[in-house]
Amino acid sequence: MLARDFGDVRAEYAALRNDAGIFHRADCGVLRVEGRDRATWLHKLVTANIQAMRVNDAVYGLLLNAKGHIVADFTARVQSDSILLFTGKRAHQTLFANLRRAIFREKVSLTDASESFTIFSFQGPRAHEFQSLISNLQSLATHARQATTFDCLIPTEHARATWDALIAQGARPVGFDAINSARVEDAIAWFGDDFDATMLAPEARLDPFIAEDKGCYTGQEVIARIKNRGHVNRVLVQLQLATDQLPNRGDKIFADEKEIGWITSAVWSFARNAPLAFGYTRREIATDGARVQIVSGADGLPAIIVAGEPPAATASV
Repeated sequence: MLARDFGDVRAEYAALRNDAGIFHRADCGVLRVEGRDRATWLHKLVTANIQAMRVNDAVYGLLLNAKGHIVADFTARVQSDSILLFTGKRAHQTLFANLRRAIFREKVSLTDASESFTIFSFQGPRAHEFQSLISNLQSLATHARQATTFDCLIPTEHARATWDALIAQGARPVGFDAINSARVEDAIAWFGDDFDATMLAPEARLDPFIAEDKGCYTGQEVIARIKNRGHVNRVLVQLQLATDQLPNRGDKIFADEKEIGWITSAVWSFARNAPLAFGYTRREIATDGARVQIVSGADGLPAIIVAGEPPAATASV
C-alpha cells in the first residue's frame, strides 16, 4: 500500500509543486501483451489509438463495455516486442479478465507482469532532472505525462536500490495524502474513486481520451450517439467548500432544495486553503460559480462549482 505520509504532508505537497516528489505506486498492476497481432487486437478494443503508437510511446486509455460504461482505465506503453498496460489494482483484474476473454484466433498472449515491475512516479518542476539519473541507474521504461510529471516502470529486483539512490539525489518521498490533494486540485479523476463501471465515459468527462480518428472500439456506437445526437444527464465537477469541514464520499449535493448529485472524493486543498471535492451533478447545474449545498450527516455545507473542465489523464493509483 502507498504510505499515507512520510511525516510532513505539507512539505510533501510543497515538493510536488515546487521541487521534486517521488511516490511508489504500490497499488498498481502491470499486464504484458505479446504476439504478432498485439497492436491491431488491442486497438479494436480500447479508446486509445494503439496502432499510431511507436516504440517508447505511452498513452492513457479506457476499456468500455458495449453500453459505453467504463470497465477499466490504463496507461499503455509500447515496447519493441510487447505492449505494457499499467493501472490501479481496482481496475487491474477486471482489465485482465475482459481482455483475456476477447482473445479468439488472434496471435496474442496476455500475462500478468505485476511482480516483475515496480512503478515510481515523479512530480514537480525538478522532476525531469531525474530522468537521466534513472537511465543511468538501470535500463528502465519511462514515459512523461506532462513536463513536470513522469512515471517509470522499474524491474522489481532493482526497485529498492533505485529508490534509495533517487532519495539520495534529492527526490522527496511523498505519501498518499499529498498526492490525493494535488490530484484533486489538478482535476485528475481516479477509477474506483471518481468513476467506475456505473458511469459513461462522457459523464466522467473522459472524452479527451477517446481517439476520434481510430474507427471502431467496444462501446463506440454509444459514445458516437451521445456526441452527435444528445448529451449525458450528469457530469463530474470540482467543488470548493465555504467551510473547513470535508464532506464524505456519497454525501448528497443539493441546489434549490433539490437533490442533484453526490460527492466522490474530498481533500484539503493546500493551494486554495479550503476543502475541495469531486462530485457528480446534473448537467444543467455544472457551470462555474454555481452555488450548491452538500448535506453531510446533520450538516449543510455550502459550496460552489469551481471547475467543469475534463479531468487530466492518469491511470488510477
